[in-house]
Amino acid sequence: MKIEIQITNQPIRSRSLTENYPAGAIAEFSGIVRDLENGEKISALEYEAYSPMAENEMRRILESLNEKFPCLAAQVIHRVGIIPVGETAIYICVVAKHRGEAFSMLAEFMNRLKQDVPIWKRRAIVKTESAQPIVSVAVKTSGHGNALSLDDAVAEISSCCQPLPGVHAPLAESLGRILRENITTTEDLPAADKSTRDGYAVLKNDSSEILSVVDAIHAADWKPRQLKIGEAVRIATGGSLPCKNVCVIMQENVERNGDIIKIVRHESNLNIRKRGEEIRAGETILNSGAKLDAGKLALLATVGYAQPLVSPKLKIIHFTTGDEIISPEQKPKPGQIRDSNSILIHALLKNFPCELVQQHLPENFEMAKQVISAFSLQPPAFDLVLVSGGASVGDKDFTRPLLEWLDFEIVFNRIAIRPGAPLIFGTNGNRAAFGLPGNPLSHFVCFHLFVAAALKKLVGDEPRKFLRGNLAAKLDDAPNSRETLWPVRCEIQNGKWELTPLRWSSSGDATCLAETNALIRIPANRGSIESGAEVEFFRTHY
Repeated sequence: MKIEIQITNQPIRSRSLTENYPAGAIAEFSGIVRDLENGEKISALEYEAYSPMAENEMRRILESLNEKFPCLAAQVIHRVGIIPVGETAIYICVVAKHRGEAFSMLAEFMNRLKQDVPIWKRRAIVKTESAQPIVSVAVKTSGHGNALSLDDAVAEISSCCQPLPGVHAPLAESLGRILRENITTTEDLPAADKSTRDGYAVLKNDSSEILSVVDAIHAADWKPRQLKIGEAVRIATGGSLPCKNVCVIMQENVERNGDIIKIVRHESNLNIRKRGEEIRAGETILNSGAKLDAGKLALLATVGYAQPLVSPKLKIIHFTTGDEIISPEQKPKPGQIRDSNSILIHALLKNFPCELVQQHLPENFEMAKQVISAFSLQPPAFDLVLVSGGASVGDKDFTRPLLEWLDFEIVFNRIAIRPGAPLIFGTNGNRAAFGLPGNPLSHFVCFHLFVAAALKKLVGDEPRKFLRGNLAAKLDDAPNSRETLWPVRCEIQNGKWELTPLRWSSSGDATCLAETNALIRIPANRGSIESGAEVEFFRTHY
């Protein structure tokens, strides 16, 4: 299938594909900006896109749909910037041999476009009497050579990282993994009417005060029999009832003498669990996408689902770099620092089912390659590669060439945030790699915002989103040209999130990490924020 994709800030002048494909069917869609948005009169809409990723994602979607709906050609033109009312925001044309394929691809592409492609409706421009004529303007987007915004970086990661195939795993190894199938039961639970008490089963309509004990049923027994008036069966908690239309008299409410019981206290409860009252055969009890915790695993065991289809256990390799790095057990000499990044990454990855290998590399590119080769640590065996340090532009910062030597294509290498600007992200097929800035606070921020986003996408989990809360104290800061992620302690007070800013002096300052459980998002050039102000924040505890 021939695919043409264009993102433009110019008015759309669609051209029909019929001259190239005169036979068959053509399906077209033009999205025109209307003069109403949420019931309010408007004069224009403003769209923006991250063009390289948006184009790649649209092409990927069309190629995927073409396997399901074979077509001859597809053309997509999406306009960005300010688009006046009455003008076209998007034009789509699909050509196929048969109209069924053309219409099906068009409809499904429209649904996927809204969900997966990084094109955003930024605002509606309200119509006013004094408004000047609307003039279209281009939207600037960050190229790969420039620092990306936080949102664009997350969108790139989300686009590049796709869920890895699921695997069937034993329940004992499935804690924390993402379920990849709907679980539907094949049997009722409980499988029969059961007693909820130790006592005696009698017919519900039996008004006898004195009854004969004719049998005994333990929890593991299956002894069906029809009771008669004046008869009782001794039954244990969890035992299957002998017949229909019975109730259980608690043993505390009877007096027994040999095989004769006398009811000394009547009760209104039947003391039984009905067959299927908890789960009916054919009922879906867990949906795909659920994260398996202890309770869900117990439920799967109860219904006999011993090998669920779950996300794979990721294989991760973590390299630390820097000749100044020593182990925490050692006393630093002048110029040396203890390694905190290894234990930080090790601890953070405990929240993700994975197999982790860690290795320190010398601060020399050629020697680092020799270490990787000698220890058979070639990353093709790993789903995710992490490199701590060497992500900036110093003379000994070799993380980018190292990742390129390992056949990773670099997607971006800088984020317009602090701390954590020199972040490298690359891909190789379904594998991903990050070069993390070496300072511990930068490490912490980049892991939670970017590495965790990749991890969640690889296992098919939903990424965390920013929440809203209120500052419990004033945040003092000078305006900065980059967006800031400020460490805070968050807690719920009176049903609302309250956020206490923590002190930090630089990206190398690890002192605040002992209390940090969230990060406040401070827009670029914002500066200080007063106590009580509503802010966006991101939780760092899983």
